[in-house]
Amino acid sequence: MDPVPPPGREHETAVLVSALGEACAGRGSAVLVVGEAGIGKSTLLGTLLDAAERRGVPALLGRASADLGTPAFWPWLRLLGSPPARDRGLDPGVLDLGAAAADTSDARARFRAVADTADALAGAADGGLVVAVEDVHAADEASLGLLHHLTREVVAPRGPGLLLVATSREPVPDGLEAAGPAVLRPGRLGRDALRELLRRRDGREPDETAVDTLLRVSAGHPLHLRELLRAPEVHAEAVAPLVRRRVAALSPAARDLVATAAVAGDDVELDLLDGHDPAALAEVLAAGLLGEDPRDAGRVRWSHALVRAACRDGLPTARRRAEHRRLADALPSARAGEVAGHRLAAADSPAGRAGAATACRAAAQDATARRAPDDAAAWYRRALDLTDDRVARAEVRLALARALVRADRTADALDEAGAVLDAAEREGRADLAAAAAVVVRGVGPDLVAGTVEGLVERAAALLAGEDSARRARVLAQEAMIAGVRGRRDEAIELSAGALAMADRHADEAEGVDAVLHALHARYELSGGPEHVAERLAVGRRTIALGSTTRHPEALVWGHVWRIEDAFELGSPDVVDAGIEALAGVADQLGGTLARWHELRARAARAHLVGRYDDAFALAGRFRELGRRSQDPTAEAMYQAFVTLLHRDLGTLAAWTPDEGAMVRTRRLPVFWATAGVAFLDRGDEDLARTLYDELRPHLFAVPHTNRWRPVLCCGSELAVAFGDTEVVRATLTQLLPHTALRTDSSTGCPGPVARFAASAARRLDEHDEAVRLADQAVTSDRRLGAMPGLAHSGLELGRALAARGAAADRDRARRVLEEARTVARRLGMRPAHDGAASLLAELTGLGPGAASLTARERETVALVVTGLANREVAARLVVSERTVESHVRNALAKLGLHNRTQLAAWAADGLG
Repeated sequence: MDPVPPPGREHETAVLVSALGEACAGRGSAVLVVGEAGIGKSTLLGTLLDAAERRGVPALLGRASADLGTPAFWPWLRLLGSPPARDRGLDPGVLDLGAAAADTSDARARFRAVADTADALAGAADGGLVVAVEDVHAADEASLGLLHHLTREVVAPRGPGLLLVATSREPVPDGLEAAGPAVLRPGRLGRDALRELLRRRDGREPDETAVDTLLRVSAGHPLHLRELLRAPEVHAEAVAPLVRRRVAALSPAARDLVATAAVAGDDVELDLLDGHDPAALAEVLAAGLLGEDPRDAGRVRWSHALVRAACRDGLPTARRRAEHRRLADALPSARAGEVAGHRLAAADSPAGRAGAATACRAAAQDATARRAPDDAAAWYRRALDLTDDRVARAEVRLALARALVRADRTADALDEAGAVLDAAEREGRADLAAAAAVVVRGVGPDLVAGTVEGLVERAAALLAGEDSARRARVLAQEAMIAGVRGRRDEAIELSAGALAMADRHADEAEGVDAVLHALHARYELSGGPEHVAERLAVGRRTIALGSTTRHPEALVWGHVWRIEDAFELGSPDVVDAGIEALAGVADQLGGTLARWHELRARAARAHLVGRYDDAFALAGRFRELGRRSQDPTAEAMYQAFVTLLHRDLGTLAAWTPDEGAMVRTRRLPVFWATAGVAFLDRGDEDLARTLYDELRPHLFAVPHTNRWRPVLCCGSELAVAFGDTEVVRATLTQLLPHTALRTDSSTGCPGPVARFAASAARRLDEHDEAVRLADQAVTSDRRLGAMPGLAHSGLELGRALAARGAAADRDRARRVLEEARTVARRLGMRPAHDGAASLLAELTGLGPGAASLTARERETVALVVTGLANREVAARLVVSERTVESHVRNALAKLGLHNRTQLAAWAADGLG
């Protein structure tokens, strides 16, 4: 028989009991109970758990806590560690959820643990299982992630009878209601419910005056009612005074136990109450302040969070701090976060502050070992607030800066590094200065180089004349900055000196890190296509360094470089091997850096072979990781990647560039080049021309780094489009020695360098060269299975053959274009498909001279000759009227015609 519903909660109880019946029948569901504190969410949950017990359905209960020091996944670890969970074969250790809690910065490990836990819970639900999580508004991000996942799985629904119930205050955590649970929002109680409450308490019909008084004083709030009904008389008091009156009525020993429990937490381990009289515990339980946990004999729990808050807040400050000290002494050192939380709350003297600072540093080190860098940074900040000695503060700041780097909060890390250098200069501490100068590694992005440059200059002044590992690291940083600033000869010399110095001190404590930093500088400064062999050698040495020294950061960069070089060389097997190796390092290292690079490489690999849905999905994932960081280029790299996808698919009209990312990269040649071709394809010819005009003076001054290929190839595209013969010829000259390489990278796969060279040669009427280069591009794409590239390169080869114009060329062009059109149609590449189809139409009968028109000009002419006005043509092609006018004017000039009437006659002759 099911329990009697609480008064006024008949509907909510019916919903929960019905869901329990569905679970028993093998149909899972999820219910979210939402309301203000004290509204009766826990009472409803208790009624459900009572019903589950009566039906013999096991129930697992966990409660989130906002107390300082609570570990990740806390409610789930409690829930899965309870006796009913063990009876069902569930164990957080077996599921490795505890390991994931210790690795909260590793998205992949966390997701795997979440998925495994959801599967295990579903597998244990045969015959029905209730999983309840209270107070999810206080849950950590990891716990919410598991709740979201399990909610979606249950609502799907998946087979076994799992009933998932969560309670929350407003506001509900983002996305939880959208996951699809049934939502209950119990309100305040009315007169009928109050009447029933009094009837149950007194066993007789209530006096209506008493009902009126209760309703007026409590406003129908269940917790207020509960406390009022416990009181001998009804008074217009809030909950806290009522609770404190109950505590005051207890014995001194019981009051002492209440004080300890109030400071200890929402759930209290009985071990922490050792030293208190057992009779005192029985007295507190009988008073209803604490209750036994039927699912864990080693704990008691507060009847309500507001009751605990009233008891805790009612304690004198000195007594509360004393209890915090007692608990900090009682807890094992392994629970560093909880210990630090209690030490902080008890820091009321110089000795107390020093002890709290030490505890916070220990908690930060524990978080670092667990690869939870955000937690580590928060603990270091607390330690900094408690530290007065100037040198000690600088050391804490340095540790904080390193934690911020691991948390990908680059700007914050640089601020802290600057403060460390201030202290290092005051104290003459070269070691601190050197460490601060290299906190942010790899100064590739131009947008942070200025800040790092200032740090390096200040550190170098303190290190002048040294031959040491730390000086080698600073030299490597200087080399990186010189490279970013375009001082290549100086950068090469500095990087060589840094590597030689690092090698001399490789056996010292900082030696391995110094070698890695010097290798990083060498790699970044060997970015041009003529230095592929040197980059490969640096990459191999870096991977070997990481493998032999177990230095995970060396493995990250070694594999990232291996992937980039393999993309450029057109070696997809090496790309795949590098991605899997990088994924393994990301699993080991945690943090977002390795995972971000892995996801970018996977997205580019999907782009290479035309898996556009996968590419967009993976791009979304690496974008989210990038947003967690403060790297100002992360969003720009996402925008660059998805722009390539939209260009391929012809969906640039739906693309909305991120203005912030554009502003941050506005003065970079790579932006002018890549954004220029995107806006040109989108039909915004005026903006594309503006960007090209900004790029042109800088095009041949771009350093030969990994940005050289996209800048030169996109610059060549723009020069061809705008008829800038001088630049077309110059870019072709620079591209020709490197046509065996590809422009592909983790930022996307535009295709072989040979294709861009072929387009330039065709624009210069060097037809034999254009055909040769386009043939080379098709061969490269076909060998790699690069189907989008094959569509683009096939179209370019068709254009080159048609432009050369021999009969055999025209026959071959038709075959090549047929293949390009078929591939483009299958992949949804509208521009390549339409371009191939248009050229095929010319080769099979459309009027003479059409081969000289661009694909966009042919599209425009085809619409204009039907009688459409420029405005209507612009709407069809999603371009401006001015662009339509430009295309018509260009077509007339190329065909030797003077007006639209002649253009229509030309088209009619061709079609006829």
